[in-house]
Amino acid sequence: MKRWLKKIGEKITGSKPEEEVKEKNKTTTKDTDKIEVIETIQKDHNTDHNLTVVGADKKNSISSTKLKEKKYKATWFHKLGDNFKKTSSNIKKAMFASKISQEALDHLEEAFLMSDLGVSFTNELLTDLKTKRIENGKLGNVVKQFLQDQFLENNNEFKFKKTSKPQIILFFGVNGSGKTTTLAKLASRALDEGLRTKIIAADTFRAAAVEQLLEWGKKLELDVFTGFHNEDPSSVIFKGHKEAIENKTEVLLIDTAGRLHNKIELMDELKKIVRTIQKNDPSGPHEKILILDSTIGQNTYSQIESFKSSIGITGVIMTKLDSSAKGGSLIGISKKYKLPIYFIGVGEKVEDLINFNIEDFIDALIGNNFGDRNESIH
Repeated sequence: MKRWLKKIGEKITGSKPEEEVKEKNKTTTKDTDKIEVIETIQKDHNTDHNLTVVGADKKNSISSTKLKEKKYKATWFHKLGDNFKKTSSNIKKAMFASKISQEALDHLEEAFLMSDLGVSFTNELLTDLKTKRIENGKLGNVVKQFLQDQFLENNNEFKFKKTSKPQIILFFGVNGSGKTTTLAKLASRALDEGLRTKIIAADTFRAAAVEQLLEWGKKLELDVFTGFHNEDPSSVIFKGHKEAIENKTEVLLIDTAGRLHNKIELMDELKKIVRTIQKNDPSGPHEKILILDSTIGQNTYSQIESFKSSIGITGVIMTKLDSSAKGGSLIGISKKYKLPIYFIGVGEKVEDLINFNIEDFIDALIGNNFGDRNESIH
């Protein structure tokens, strides 16, 4: 702990980006053709869900949904920034010490505290390690298993559901957490699954948020319901929700204004939004997703407690892992609050919303597989 306290005030500096590992096998004509089709999809959101592959696969029809699934499964390790990689590198060095000693455990403690695993869980990990007889060279395996076990109580899989009324997905969080962009990414996934999708822009006090969603609407070719500037957000949501029911919308995503979790009047407004949704559908909202900025580390705990006590939370999406050194906080969130981690964000593009996969996240946290172009998220 002393080692960490000496360094906690130091600024975490990044190292030079690592060179990507070159692929050993040459790309086949068939693979090249598929890549060309995927690139075409990325450039132009075509609403036709049946595309024909050219060249060697020109006789086969492959749905754009399956191709986009490949895109989502593309490696994301190389998108993590220097801060995250430096923290992970320190963990990796400590885990793979030539022999287990108090010095090695001190280095491991320091590395995990800097990753924002938290004092409680770091101490729990070290206590667990000290009670086991671990062979030299096996420390990494034991640590990895301990970290994975912290996620076992939650089902982190997110699913769209077809119902007689729209599946209502409500997004909320503090200012600057990345709600609007994350909502648009999830909307794109709903479209990929062929679902009739609609967005309600309920952040009526910030014109830029509405404009941002309208731009995403054009790009994704979907309807965005907006109100007047400074109109009561609940009023906009009520009208947009009713229209969505009439139009047999299947997925309805609602963007709300960023709000400080310690401001009572703003939290009361969020409660009002939930009551308004329930006027049209007593079972809604079906998903209440908190968007968390990973760069603030364990300050996310106070946000979770406030939003959870106010309206409840069904799942979490953590953003900005591409610029954060504090991914370890996800472990505490999962273990302490029993909340599913649906997705993580590693960039601004549509494909940068990644399904949360426990093993792959742990591999990234402990510094495995950076730059491996063949690594997938499943």
